[in-house]
Amino acid sequence: MLGRILEWVDERTGIKEIHKTQMVDYKVPKNLTFPYVFGILALTTFALQIISGIILIMYYKPIIAHAFDSANYTIMREVDFGWLFRNIHAAGANFFLAIVYLHMFTGIYYNAYKKPRELVWIIGWVIYFVLLTTALTGYLLPWGQLSYWGTVVTTEIPASLADAPILKGFFGAIGETISYWMKGGYKLEDLALGRFFGLHVLFLPLVLLALVGIHLFLVRAAGISNPDGYEIDKKAEPEKVVPFHPYMTLKEGAYAMWYLAIFFFFVFFYMGHFLPADNFEPADPLKTPPHIAPEWYLLGFYEVFRSIPSKFWGFIAFNLILVLLLLLPFLDFSPVKSARRRPLFFIAFVIFLISSMALTVLGSMAPTPANAKLGMFFTFLVFLFFLSLPVISFLEWGWHKAKGGQV
Repeated sequence: MLGRILEWVDERTGIKEIHKTQMVDYKVPKNLTFPYVFGILALTTFALQIISGIILIMYYKPIIAHAFDSANYTIMREVDFGWLFRNIHAAGANFFLAIVYLHMFTGIYYNAYKKPRELVWIIGWVIYFVLLTTALTGYLLPWGQLSYWGTVVTTEIPASLADAPILKGFFGAIGETISYWMKGGYKLEDLALGRFFGLHVLFLPLVLLALVGIHLFLVRAAGISNPDGYEIDKKAEPEKVVPFHPYMTLKEGAYAMWYLAIFFFFVFFYMGHFLPADNFEPADPLKTPPHIAPEWYLLGFYEVFRSIPSKFWGFIAFNLILVLLLLLPFLDFSPVKSARRRPLFFIAFVIFLISSMALTVLGSMAPTPANAKLGMFFTFLVFLFFLSLPVISFLEWGWHKAKGGQV
């Protein structure tokens, strides 16, 4: 019976032919390393977020009078397994961004942003930016103390444009307008909560779904990069490639199972990392917590912003880092790919990685003068990485020509 149903479906969809061309006949390098699995892990987490989010919006009430109770009482205590779906969603947001960061750093290490994969990187960057926005809008929804005051600080950051050395009135008006629009007024109320809810549960997830689809299409179109940086001719070098199915599907499926085991271990036993106790206190606009900081995935940018004495230049600096990440394919134009074969790039990458981690740690610490100096130092190193790429590229072009054009 099942076989007849499958044949009936195949006659009308050609699903067997699609499976053959897209899974069996599609070849990938056989030497793909573990970091290449981060893409499928991110996709797995995204699916968990969509499923758990759909359950949560059935019971959440996006108005100030009921938001806190609906998130912390109705869902956590009255809805069957509501606590589980909220834990999955809260932990998933952190795991999702952690995997995306690992995926991005892997792409930088293996130079997966170079020709012919520039569009893969650009769309990936847009996914990262939209994902940060999605996390930011979702952070406010529980309407706890940390959620409220963290969002207050975030929405006030554009107002730092008023600290511009010139045209203060012009930049100040722009910053105030952005801040006013983000909050829907001069303070966070029902309008802001409704806007954030609408963006978080409808608009941004749909945008992410579309972008992820485009990203996957571009990966298929350009081909998966090689850890060694060599472009493989799949027809001339068949010994260096394997069919995506069953080799990669089984390999990535095994990694996904291990990942889910670790993920649900945290969901069941260590949710204090993702649902801090302070956020189980209702938001109080008249009671400011002693220490306010963004979530860990924004701490690096936050440290860049606050370590620079001028808030205007701090605002420009952390946004410029985002822009430089987007322009990475055009800053690094060396013909050589992969840090495995680029010693100068490898050193610059390690410094960049350490500096990014240091900024994240400093962002969680008290804003002392010593920490501010350290923040400026590591901010300088991050910018130095991007500025060094054209220099490294010119040097490697020279070595490339000296070798007769061989890479």
